[in-house]
Amino acid sequence: MTAMRAGSVARALKSTGDLAPVIVVFGPDRGRVVDVVEHIRLLFGDAADDPFAVTKLDAQTVSDDPANLIDEARTVPLFGGQRLLIVRSGVGKRLEVALKVLLEEPPTDAIVVIEEGDLKKTSPVRKMAEANRHALAIECPADTVADLERMVDEEAAMLGLGVEADARAMLVALLGGDRGASRAEVTKVCLHAMDDGLVTIGDVLAVSGDVAVSGASEAVDAAFLGDVETLERVLARVMQTDTSAGTVLMTATWTVQSLERAAQAVARGASAQTVLERARPPIYGARKAAMGRVLSRWSADELRSASAAIAAAVWQSRIRVNLGRAAAHHTLLAIATKTLPSPDGAKPMAAAMREMLFQKRVVR
Repeated sequence: MTAMRAGSVARALKSTGDLAPVIVVFGPDRGRVVDVVEHIRLLFGDAADDPFAVTKLDAQTVSDDPANLIDEARTVPLFGGQRLLIVRSGVGKRLEVALKVLLEEPPTDAIVVIEEGDLKKTSPVRKMAEANRHALAIECPADTVADLERMVDEEAAMLGLGVEADARAMLVALLGGDRGASRAEVTKVCLHAMDDGLVTIGDVLAVSGDVAVSGASEAVDAAFLGDVETLERVLARVMQTDTSAGTVLMTATWTVQSLERAAQAVARGASAQTVLERARPPIYGARKAAMGRVLSRWSADELRSASAAIAAAVWQSRIRVNLGRAAAHHTLLAIATKTLPSPDGAKPMAAAMREMLFQKRVVR
């Protein structure tokens, strides 16, 4: 039996000499399947972009006549070396015929790579590939959180960037089930951070079009503007889970840190407009106007108290995940009404959040 998972491909397949004559790459994540096939293609070096060395067969071509695949695999390269044949998924049962012939007499002048979807363990194609010593079956399971975190770090490192822990956590929470789409989203965020050398929550907020993130920004802005009605309405819409509460708190953390830096610059004599124009990451559109109003409403000392309150809420939500929503709601409401404890008031705030959670349980 020859089988491996996508996570082992980079370590196990380092040259064309490591490749089996027939390779089946399969899994529910289409983007990850494509990533593995692309890794294999690049192993062919200069020939990877040579149309005479790399041939792609669509599902229809093989389905119409499985002999097409067999003939291509048996074709001797005109200029020597090995050819790469890539068969797109969706061939169905007719692929089994061609695969059986290829495994009985493996090609010597070509590597055949077959892209498939999510094959069950009982699938004939998967069973044949896993059981034959001339074949390799590569399973591409859906990405775990650790896989996505690794991808974020790798993409950032390729551009010479670091990644803040909270920015990584927020970005991973927004990524979907397709690795190709996820990688594109990560790349956009990294490009936005190029000038600063570090991916921050601000970059994630600026680039991502995710509804939860935009809602979190709207809620945090409403809190600092003292708009309790908007705050309550938006929180009711976006804060349905403890995960979304974490997004709200991370957004609040980045916002108050930006506001503190801006307030300090204003205190040194800069105008609020100039400070916001030069903000990094940049602030755009209506949010820039909102931040200008916030700076006129909050002093540096008041922002320090808000920062301490948010930090206390983040700490509370991390040690007790079930307190996340109560912590976020209580803290933003306190900011909106300016009923904040002193910067060293983390313990009283934690006690208040526990009391709020208890009251909600009693009401239920």
